[in-house]
Amino acid sequence: MTTIRQLIQTSPARANELFAKLVDTSENAVKTRERLFSDLKEELELLASLEEQHLFPVLRKHKDLKDLVRVALNDNKATRKLLTELDHTPKESEEFATRVAELRRVFQQHVRDDKKELLPAVLKALSDEEAEAVVERIEAEKAEIEETKRAEAEERRAEARREREKAEAEQARIEAAERAEAEERRAVARREREEAKRVQQAAETVVNTAWAAPRTAQQAATAAQEVVRRGVSTGAEVAQRITDQVAEVSGTARQRTQQLTERATQNLQAVTQSSAVLARGIQEASGECLEMVQERMQKNLDGVNALVRCRSLPEFLAAQSSLLRDNLELTLANSRRIAELSARVAENAARAATAEANRAA
Repeated sequence: MTTIRQLIQTSPARANELFAKLVDTSENAVKTRERLFSDLKEELELLASLEEQHLFPVLRKHKDLKDLVRVALNDNKATRKLLTELDHTPKESEEFATRVAELRRVFQQHVRDDKKELLPAVLKALSDEEAEAVVERIEAEKAEIEETKRAEAEERRAEARREREKAEAEQARIEAAERAEAEERRAVARREREEAKRVQQAAETVVNTAWAAPRTAQQAATAAQEVVRRGVSTGAEVAQRITDQVAEVSGTARQRTQQLTERATQNLQAVTQSSAVLARGIQEASGECLEMVQERMQKNLDGVNALVRCRSLPEFLAAQSSLLRDNLELTLANSRRIAELSARVAENAARAATAEANRAA
């Protein structure tokens, strides 16, 4: 068990160690000075408090020790004053180092006085039971303070651990959110690429349809010209057969030959007249077919320009629908026009042939 002698002699050890470390710091080591000074202040206040609470009240019971107690209290008061001044002194200043040196001097003088004057008086005045009771109370107070410190340190570590875990959880949440956001951006980019691909395919379909429609109209016009051409060719073949008939019967009877020849001539004139009508019909048909082709091409060019100007999918779909609708309407209208044109050419040719035949009769 610790004795009163050991207690008084060993108590300043930790304070002296902190003083040595603090004096050895430079003006740039501000954080180190703050930490060491905080520990030193706590240690000096503890030593003074233990003396004042557990030792001095016992010493006051002995009249011959009251002066020693008064001197010790004054030393503690001077120590607290210097601690307060140091607490408000900038740690990077020269003044701080000067005041630390002064505080160290005061404390060491106090320690020397305790060993030289206070300790002999205590050993002389107090019984073993009184000294033992003082030591027990001081040791119990120290143990309680140490336990409190350990609990506070453990709580700080636990709090630091909770803060660290909280920070790690927050970091994990942020990283998860960033990954989810990155995945969402990739998904959006993928959908945009797919949408752009569909738009491009739709545009190609519309353009192909736009260019196919004029070809269809051109093919229809060519077919109409072929029908007319075949009508002319048929008329020429009829004329040739009539001429062949005239040649075949010329040897049988001159009069009959003359009559047949006249009729053949009339028929040939009718065919020639029909051919002229057909030729005019072909020219008109070609002109109208060219008009239809040009009109279709202009419509398609306007539609493609409208598609290019689109800035969103709804605009593109609306323009696409409009272009397809216009192409369908033009196809139906042109089909009607070609049918009407073919019928008109055939009707004019037939009417001309009939009129010529009637005149011949």
